[in-house]
This record gives sequence, structure tokens and C-alpha cells, in this order.
Amino acid sequence: MINKYLLSSLVCILFYTAQAHPSSKLPQYNIINDLSSLIKNIANKDIQDDILSLTGQWGVKLDPDSIGEKHNYFNSGHTTMPIQLPGTLDEAGYGTRTVGSDYGILTRRHKYIGPAWYTREFVIPHNWQGKEITLYLERVLWESKVWIDGRFIDTQEGLGTPHYHRLGTLNPGKHRIAIRINNDMIYNIGDKGHSYGEYTQIIWNGILGKIELQSSPTLSIDRIKVYPHTSDNRLDISFDIQNHSNKTLKGEVSYTLKEIGSKKKIYAYKKEIKGEKGIQHHRETLNIRQAVKHWDDLHPNLYRLEICITQKGQSQLKTVDFGFRNVTASRSKILINNRPVFMRGNLDCLHFPLTGYPSCDIQEWERIFRIYKSYGLNHVRFHSWCPPEAAFTAADRIGIYIQAEVLWIDWWMSVVRKERPEMTTRGLPKGLGHNPSADKFVPEELQRMIEAYGNHPSFTMLCIGNELGNSNFDIMQQWIKSLQEKDPRRLYAISTARKIMPADQYMVTHNIPQTGGTYGINGSGTDNDRESIYSKATIPVIAHEVGQYPVYPLWNEIDKYTGVLEARNLESLRQQAVKNHIEHQDRKFHEASGALQTILYKGLIENLLRTPSCAGFQMLSMTDYSGQGEALVGWLDSFWDSKGIITPEQFRCYSNDIVPLARFHKYTWQTDETFKAQIQVANYSDTTLITPTIWTLTDETGKLQQQGSREVPLSSGKVNQVDSLSIDLSEITSPGKYYLDVTISGTPYHNRWSIWVYPPYNMPQTNIIIHDKFDSTVISALEQGKKVLLVADQLGKKDNSTPLYFTPLFWSTSFFPGQSNTTLGAWIDKAHPAFSQFPTDNYTDWQWKEITQGRSFIINEHPQLHPIVQPVSDFHINDKLASIFECKVSKGKLLVCGYNLNLDSPVARQLKYSLLHYMTQSNFNPSYSIEIDTLKKMFAYTPKAMFSVPKGFENSILYISCGKQMKNSGSAPWTATLDHIEIQDERCKYKVTCDNIWKDEKGTAWTGKNMTIEIQTPEGIIGDLYVKFEDWNHQNRAGLLSIEGRESILENQKGKERWVKLFIMREDTNDGKIVLKTHTKQGGNLMISQIAFIKQ
Repeated sequence: MINKYLLSSLVCILFYTAQAHPSSKLPQYNIINDLSSLIKNIANKDIQDDILSLTGQWGVKLDPDSIGEKHNYFNSGHTTMPIQLPGTLDEAGYGTRTVGSDYGILTRRHKYIGPAWYTREFVIPHNWQGKEITLYLERVLWESKVWIDGRFIDTQEGLGTPHYHRLGTLNPGKHRIAIRINNDMIYNIGDKGHSYGEYTQIIWNGILGKIELQSSPTLSIDRIKVYPHTSDNRLDISFDIQNHSNKTLKGEVSYTLKEIGSKKKIYAYKKEIKGEKGIQHHRETLNIRQAVKHWDDLHPNLYRLEICITQKGQSQLKTVDFGFRNVTASRSKILINNRPVFMRGNLDCLHFPLTGYPSCDIQEWERIFRIYKSYGLNHVRFHSWCPPEAAFTAADRIGIYIQAEVLWIDWWMSVVRKERPEMTTRGLPKGLGHNPSADKFVPEELQRMIEAYGNHPSFTMLCIGNELGNSNFDIMQQWIKSLQEKDPRRLYAISTARKIMPADQYMVTHNIPQTGGTYGINGSGTDNDRESIYSKATIPVIAHEVGQYPVYPLWNEIDKYTGVLEARNLESLRQQAVKNHIEHQDRKFHEASGALQTILYKGLIENLLRTPSCAGFQMLSMTDYSGQGEALVGWLDSFWDSKGIITPEQFRCYSNDIVPLARFHKYTWQTDETFKAQIQVANYSDTTLITPTIWTLTDETGKLQQQGSREVPLSSGKVNQVDSLSIDLSEITSPGKYYLDVTISGTPYHNRWSIWVYPPYNMPQTNIIIHDKFDSTVISALEQGKKVLLVADQLGKKDNSTPLYFTPLFWSTSFFPGQSNTTLGAWIDKAHPAFSQFPTDNYTDWQWKEITQGRSFIINEHPQLHPIVQPVSDFHINDKLASIFECKVSKGKLLVCGYNLNLDSPVARQLKYSLLHYMTQSNFNPSYSIEIDTLKKMFAYTPKAMFSVPKGFENSILYISCGKQMKNSGSAPWTATLDHIEIQDERCKYKVTCDNIWKDEKGTAWTGKNMTIEIQTPEGIIGDLYVKFEDWNHQNRAGLLSIEGRESILENQKGKERWVKLFIMREDTNDGKIVLKTHTKQGGNLMISQIAFIKQ
């Protein structure tokens, strides 16, 4: 250690030298500019004499056959390769050089999984004589074993927490350390979660963050925990006093409390202590007389507690930064310091594509969380992983609420997928409670997490993991109850989605069992919410993984992957776009799909803000997800850089602590109607506002149509009703887009909605042929040189057309391949004269939703054909599509529209009018020619099969009347030939295990004490399974139902029929089947008479 007087003298010498010789220059050193940094470096290196950094160059030796312990790799004499730590083998370029592209993920340039030995020498200073020494490794994946001078010390493990190795005392002088890091799967948790896997984070080998030796005196303190009480300015403290000697020692402990912002000291206290041999648990209460500032997302006030223990000239100073924060829950909201907070969150799935591992740098996390705040967010869920200390520290400073987790294990991970090897999970892990390996690791990791990060005020929520569908919830509940008792400083939940248990203090889910979905856009306008669902919950419910809308990529993003990962998968997708002549359209597709994503997010978030009992949302996500089949769902890329889709200012209009809202029942209006709307304000700030709320209606040029204002108190913590609007639209004479703006006067809070207004046009009288089939009528007209409008919404076959959808496909078509939707919205040539009477942007805004049913056509073989409306083919497919296009055919002119123009809708009528108006003009003169035979194939017509099914079941992909083909009364073994198939998709085969089929004068049914119904499905689809249970002979039947492991109760039927609706998640069908099991609790057996699966 440099003596403090020597350091002071050095400072004075350098300062006066600089003043006396201002122009003097020493080689490679400028005294004035580098004085402060020189002092800082010296101080950091030497004054902290209880820390010895081990960062820098090490040697590493790979051990792929795991023979290092047997062959004494921990001793010197073994050849090693140089490596910089902190760092990883991937960064050093060690491991197998990869070739080709990994399916659906970024590809590591180098790959190594197994043990690796890291060695170096270090020197223990003389003043560490007799001190206890601990090796601190901030982050390791997954296991670390340590040898000092050839002597084995211990083994530590953990994925999201530091590794501490207690070395005991070491003599001053040179020593050699060897650390065996094993990144293999130590416990069977699979490799599909974010704490361990290759979806985003890689399975790296190395050491991250701080690597240091920490010394402590004979009498020392450890494991400090702070428990702030916001109600009475009290701070409870607990810590361990460690006496490493063989006798009782007396010492002194002092406590100092400071505001970090102002550095103002607000409390100081000292007392004598007696340290018995070994470890004693000590508690202290600090009663602070002056008022303290509370911590929350709006005011992240922090304090620093300094605890100094002194004994016979030896001292140790420990500091803890914390905030006065209390987190509880009401029936519907998470309360921070008793204030209802609406959680506006995002999923962090561990994206650091240059390194493949999470940053341990506070400044980097502050950059990320400032981006959160810029978009009006206050919450982050770390999906199936726990971030390092730097993330918690940054969140403390910025004001972000953290939910941390351990892992992800679900049903589909325990199944071998021979036809989809990328979906097969390593180890085929069983759920928690059924998995002795993981059952040991997870409770220990949870305990390590609250030990390591529990003092951070940002650490407000802890959940075991994501969608733990195949786990034993009773066992996991015991783990959570234990944590709640040990550390009540945050809220706890067992699992996201799947099941709500009594121990859950909050819930993150997309479906409340037996109640309904927690998010979605219902209706054709904004006059909707989900209060009927959320109001039935008894704990705060946060909407789970909201969004998941992909955006078409910009191909130049490939060049950004300059680190340990390469975007070889994106390059192969780009080549498909080149093949189909659409690579140059990536920016158009990007803008159109991004704009569609924006309006959908706005709709989803506002729907939840209009729901008084909703506790918040967690989006998936702000950033692209580079794994799981390239789910490019963000408005930021994986580097946290904007993709140019939406600005923070625009997003904050509907994602903020205060948001103006408008409720109206549709987006499209006619001039003979009156536009009506309700104005509301969701206020989740800490202040009640009393100021006018102003609304305006303007056209696209900004011309004011009408305006108004009203002043009512905007109370904090609720959705406030403000005003009712009624606007006569009769003075509007031409079709147009109009903006409803709502602004809270004197504040930055503002929001905007688009509506479309159409006059009641009569269709023009023309000689244009309008037809819905490409038949002899159309062909004859074209050969005669006539104009034809082909309404082609029912034409085309699977191999040359795709269905039209308003919303984009879900997440990733390669991860969920059973989706019939393969598009990401549509790019519209809005300047085309075909839209002169149909106002539109270059993407499908809300007015298109009414008519987006029909077909688009694959035109890969027509590179010179430029569609007027071009649906954006998913970038995994990259077909060139057209839903409105024009061409020359024989002597005639053809305009094709794949949208249903025959709907009883003002939008359909307006589009039809605009297309016909264009076709009457001289500029309707298509130059691109297509042969009649080509069009015959393109526009093939296949009549739809007609089904007679109950209302609401028309869209079933499987509908069965159970045993309806059975002729004789009595019982018979089940066979599919005895069932009547009302509707059956060719992919939906099924099998039933039951006691028998029963028939009497009341009907037929599958019956059994225990029944199993297995239905094959398209992979990765979402929907509802409807099951009709019967009790016509009054047996008071009751039972237990299990769908993909999720249990629900069939209550006493009391002689009545009962339809049961079971929600089917995409994860349920990702293995290509769903399994329903029934178990009879009462009534002898259960009876099923009908079953239907309706795909959403």
C-alpha cells in the first residue's frame, strides 16, 4: 500500500511542477491533463488494501476429455494459451471453429463446452499476514473449482450469482492459482432458457466482471441486509460478525447513513461489540429522526449505509447502497410505498450479440435502462435468468422495477423431436418436483439471488421461472413460502403463466384459468377493455409477453455482428429474398411491418390502461429476439439501437405514468353519422392533476374541424372519466383521415388516434366487368379488349397463394410452423392513383382491418410486376406477393383485388369505388403482360365445403360428435368409425382411450372413469378446446381435467350438460399434439358428447 503521506506529496510535486512549467512536456505524458487520472489509478490500485484484483492475463488450457484433475492441471508445468480475464474462450478465439449456420439462432465463431483451466501467479502483500482471504468471481457459467499452490480449496456453482471461494489465510509472497471452469450442464435444467442455452446468451466459458481477492481482519462483518421502513423512518439491519480467532474479541461498530445525491449525512451512531469465536448473527435498528426520501420509479432516491468495525487497530469498512422502499399488493395493483403503480414492462432475454454474455458494467446497464425510461417504461422482467450486480445498481439509480428468475422448463422440453431436432432440449428435463437434479439447484440458486441482490430497492419481484408447466406446483410453493418468510422485501410468484397458487403475491400470465385471456384487441375500435377478466383475480395480474409482432429486417444489419457471433442465418434468409427479387424492398417492408407493429402495440397497451384492475404489462419485446427461429419482434435491434420504427416521444404518448385515452367503438365512419367518444385519463403518477384536458379533431393537413376542453381532477392511481364527445360529420364531403388529439394542458401528456370518414358514394356507371372468378366470362372480356376488376378473395390454391391477415404472424414461423398466417402486414403504394378516393398510408392501418380477408398471390416468377398492394411475406419465406395488382392480358386490362369488396362495409365500398374510379381514367394503362394460361393457374377456384355446425364453431379445425354413428343402444369399445366427424382438418387426427362409447335414448358419449384424448394439431398454433360433458342420467358427475398438465375442476353437473372451454397455448401444440385427460371424482364416470378445437 502507498503511504497516504507519500501520495499527498506526489500530488503536490506534480501540481506545482505543472504550475511552474505550464509549457513543459514530458515524453508521452501531459502533466495538466493526466494528473487527476494518474492519482485515481494509484488510489484505486493501492489504497484499497483489502482488495487485490486478478484481472489481466492468465493462462488457459482446455480439458475436453475432463482429465485435468487426474493429470494435475492445477500444478505448474502444463502448457497454456494466453487469455485476458475477464473474458471468454469465444473472445479469445479458442475452441472449435464453426462452419455453416445454426438453425434459428446466431452462430458462434468458436465453440467449446466442457472444463477449462485458468491459471496465473499473484503476490499476497505483507499487510495481509493472518487475514482471511476470499476469491470473488462475479459471474461464472456454471461451476468453478479452485486450487491454490496445488491445494484444492472448494467447488462453487451458480448461473446468476457470484462465486465465493474461502481461501483461509495465505502467507505473504508469490502463489499460484488454478481455476477449473466447467460450462457443461451441471444440473439438468435443459438448454432452452436464458440462464443456460444458446438462444441469445451463448454457453460461454470464462470469468466475467470482477475477479479479485478480498481480505478481512480477524474481527469482520459479512452478509449485511437492510430492511427500510417507509412508515416511520426506521432502518433494520442484520449482519454476521465473524471472529476468526480462538478467543472472544472486543471491538467497535459505527453506522453512518448518507444521502447519495447530496452526500448529506443524516445519521451516525457507534457502539461497542463483543465477538465470540465463530459467526454471530447481529441485528440493529436505526431510528432516523429527520425525514427520509423514498425510492420509486419516479424518484429513485438512494442512501448509503457505512458500517465500520474496528478492533485493536484493524478496521473494516462495508457499504450498502439502498432505498427507502416498501412493496406490497392490493387486490389488483402492486403498491410501491402504498402508491398503486402500473407496471409498464419489457422482457429482457439476454441480448449482447457482440460478446454472447451479459455486461457487468454499470454504465452499460444505465444506458439500457435510460432507453427504457425514454419509452415510458418502468419495469423489466429478466425472462428465466438473473442479471449481474451492475443491472440492479443501474436500476436503482434510474428507477426500474426488476423481476428476476432462475430458469425455464416446460412440457415440450421433455420430448424428443426427431422431425425438428432444433426443438429437442438437452437432457429432456422433467419439471421441478420431478427432477432431483434441478430440484437441488433451483432452491439454492434462489437463496443465492436474494443474498446477493436483496438490498437493491429495484429488486421488487422474484419468480422461479417461466411457464413451468410440467412442474409440481405444491413443491415449488414450499420453496416460495420459505423465501417469503426469510426475506419479505419483495413480492414472490411461483411461475409465469400456467397456474395461480395461494402463495403467489402477484401473477404474470396471458390467461387466467377458467376466466380468459389477459390481453388482446377485442372490437373494431377503442371502446373496449378486459375488466371482466382482471376483476375476477384476487392478486395483481400483469399481462404476459404482450406483442410478439415480427418486423421485416433490414439486411444491412448483418454487418453489425462483428463479435463472437455471426448472423449466418440472416444471410441465408437474405439469399432467399435475392432469389425471389425482393431484396431491394427490405426498407419498404421494414417500414410497413414496423408501422403495423406500432399501431398494434398502441392498441394493446391502451386496452390494458383502460382496464382498472390490470396491474400492468410485460412486452415481448422492445428488442429483436435473435433465437427461437429469428423472432425479430422489436422496434429496437438486438444492440438496443433504434430500427427507425417509432421515436421515444411517440411511444410515450400511450406508455407513461399519465396517459390520455379515448373510447370510440369503431375507426371508420360515414358522413351521415355522429362520431362519439369518451375521454379518459389513466393517472399512475404520484400527483393528482387539476388542469384542463383539451381535445381537437383535425384533418391530415392540420385544419381544425372541432375542439373542446374540460377541467376535472385527474386523481392519482386510477382511470379518470373526463369528457364525452359528440361530433357531427355531415359537413365532410370527401373521404379522409382525421386525427383526434387529447392533451393535458400545461403538461407533456398527449395522445392521438386516427379515424377515417367516408361519404356515401354511388358506384360509377361503367362498362367495367366486375367478376369473382377467372372464368370464360373474364377471359372473353379481356380478349375483346375490355377492362376487368377481378375480386379474387376466394381464388388461388395453397401452392400459389396465401390467406390475408390484418395482424402479422406470431413470433416466428420457423419456431411455430403451424400458423396459416405467413405475412407481416402489407406495403401499399399509397401514391398510386388507384387510391385517389381511398385515403391510406403505406401500411395497413386500422381501416384495412375490416376488409383484410381474402388472398394474396405468389408472383416470384414476375420480377418486373410491381404490385399496388404487396403483402409482406415473412422473411423466413420471402415470397413476392400481390393482393392488388394490375396487368395487361391479351387485348384487355385487368385489375386484381384479393380483398373482399362485397362486404357490407363502408371501407369495402370506398375501396371498390376508388378502384373503379381509377379504372375509368386514362392512366389505367398497365404495361406488364401476363398470359391467360398463367392466370388460370393463379386464380384457380375451389368451392368451399359446407358444414352444419352450431354457431360459433364454424372455424373449428376439428369438431366431433362422439359416438353418433353408433346404431344400437348400449356400450361398445371406442373406434373412430363410430364418431361423426363434423369438421376435420387433414392434420387433426385423434385417438381416444376410454371405457366405452355409450348410447341410449338421450344420446351418445365417450365414457370412462379415466379418459385420455390425444389430438394431433398443426405445430405452434393457439386456440380453444371445447368439451361438452353430459349428465343426462343425473349421476351428479364431477371430475378433474388436465390439459397438457394444467389441471382444472369439473364441478358437480347436477344432471345438466356443461361446455368446458380449455385454452390451448402455442407451447402446448409445439410438439404437434394436445392431450386432455379426465379423472372421475364423483358419479361413476364422466361422459363427453362433443369436442371441438377452434384455432385462433
